[in-house]
Formats: sequence, C-alpha cells, structure tokens
Amino acid sequence: MASAVYEKAASGMVPAAYYEKPADLIIEYVGRGLNYAAPLTQAVEGALIKAMPEAYSTVTNYLATTRSPLSEGFPLMNPVQVLLVMVSYLTIVFVGKAIMSNFTRIEAKTFSLFHNFAMVSISAYMCYGVVVQALADKYTLFTNPGDNTATGYPMAKIIWVFYVSKIPEFIDTFIMVIKKNNRQISFLHIYHHCSIFGVWWFVFLQAPNGDAYFSAALNSYIHVIMYGYYFLSSIGVKQVSFVKRYITMSQMTQFMLNFFQASYNIVDCLYLRPEQYARGELYPLNLSVILWFYMISMLGLFYNFFVQDRRRVLAEKKAATYGKKRN
Repeated sequence: MASAVYEKAASGMVPAAYYEKPADLIIEYVGRGLNYAAPLTQAVEGALIKAMPEAYSTVTNYLATTRSPLSEGFPLMNPVQVLLVMVSYLTIVFVGKAIMSNFTRIEAKTFSLFHNFAMVSISAYMCYGVVVQALADKYTLFTNPGDNTATGYPMAKIIWVFYVSKIPEFIDTFIMVIKKNNRQISFLHIYHHCSIFGVWWFVFLQAPNGDAYFSAALNSYIHVIMYGYYFLSSIGVKQVSFVKRYITMSQMTQFMLNFFQASYNIVDCLYLRPEQYARGELYPLNLSVILWFYMISMLGLFYNFFVQDRRRVLAEKKAATYGKKRN
C-alpha cells in the first residue's frame, strides 16, 4: 500500500526531469515482474508468520514505524522479497559450483561482453542522474537529511534504481561459476554482493534520498571504471591494461570516503547538532552507524585481498624469472 506522499509524488504533480525517464521505466517493469512472483512471496510470508509469529510481528512493526513514506510505493520493498533474492543468489552460486564440477568450463565471452556493457551503461546513468539531481536539490557534500516530501521523489527514484542494480551485479558471480573461476568466488566476493543488496534495501526503506546520494554516486562512478575496464579488455583494447592494478585501490578509496562520511554524520548527530537530531531533522543516525561498521568490514576484507593478490603476482613473476634463468 503506497503512502499519500508517494501517491502525490508519483501522480506527476512534481514534473519529471529528462533523466528520470529511464528510472520510471525500470520501476514500472520491475513492478510488473514482481506481480508474477506474488504467489511465491505470499506463500513464504505465510510460512514465516506461522513459524515465527512474534518475531515476524516485531520486525514488521519496526519497519512500519521507521520507513520513509516515499519508499512505501516502490517495488521490491517487501522484506520477504529481499530475503528470497538473497537466498536465491546463494543457492545459485553453491548449487551451480557443485553442478559445474561435473562439466567443462563455459567461456561465455559474448554474454560477459553484453553484461559488462550493460553495467557500464546503467552505472553511468545512475552516477549522472544522482549528481544532477543532487545539484538541483542543492545538496551539500554531507549531512543532507532525508526528504520525505514529494520534492524528494526524483532522487528517490534514481536511488531505487541503484538499489535494484545490485541484482544484475549478481551475474558477475554467475559468470565465475560457469567459467569455473572458483578462486575468484571468495568469501569477500559473496559477502560483498549478497550483503550490499540487503544494506541498500534497508537504506532506501528509511531514507531514499539525502546523504544516500553520496555512496550511490561514488559507487556508480567506480563501477563505470571497473565494468568499463572489463568490457574494453574483453574486446582486445590493450591500452587499458594498466587500469587493473588500480581497481582495488579505487574501491578501497571509495570505502574510506564512505567511512569518513559516516564518521562525520555520527559526530554531527551526537555532538555538533544534537537538538536537530532529536527533532528528526538530520540524516538517520542508525544508517550512519550501519555504514560505519560496514565500511570497516569492507576495508578489512579488501585490504586482505589486495595484499594477497600482490603476493600472488610477485610470486608468479619470481617463478617466471627463475624459469627463464634455468632455461
């Protein structure tokens, strides 16, 4: 059931900018697709209510009291749907690995090419849309409160697209599965892809605009570089080979900036402007705390990956040099 605020915003009373049109189409078609999955969602929801009535009631009551009125009308906001998506991802990965152990690898070069191009395109669109809308809404770098009025709807639409874009990112893992690149399907990879979808669902549920813009714009920009590199290297553009060594460093820089944003917002709420925070005029503190801890986990895992990868590369170079000397 959509809120009155959402209905007013979606009715067209707030004129849509040209860059909102793709978001409108994605929202419409995802909503239509979810209608076909409604029987499954209802069945799982009924089973959860029957198995854990008190826990289910506690969770739904909490979500109902903390959610933004703008997020209520968007598709894929039911927590059961989110749970089904995450469980489906994990199931496909682990069952897929077991199945592929009995088959030869599938290169999927053409499919990977189209996937990378699609991700470059959607990432560029999201980065552009978020930045332009942030300028239109006169955002500052940090400390932008959530806007639960109809004027916050344009940014909410693009942030929703960013949240949903985490699903096609799952295809990265599926390609690794069919190519049998099991070394790449690490804990870091699965944790990052699975958890980020749930985190962004919760962020959008409570504050579908405001300071969420910063992470969305920054991550989209990094993904333009990352998927752009994958796309160009797959079609044989050797001039981009130098980019590979900087991708992990760019991701870690992104996490550091997100960590700084979360830290600043926490200090702002608790020490700089506690009165405004008490009146609910600042970006939700709990979201900043979640971002703070999540960025610590990502920095730790990516740093470990970076160190291990550097060691592997150096070991391979050393082995190659030793082999040449022996020959």
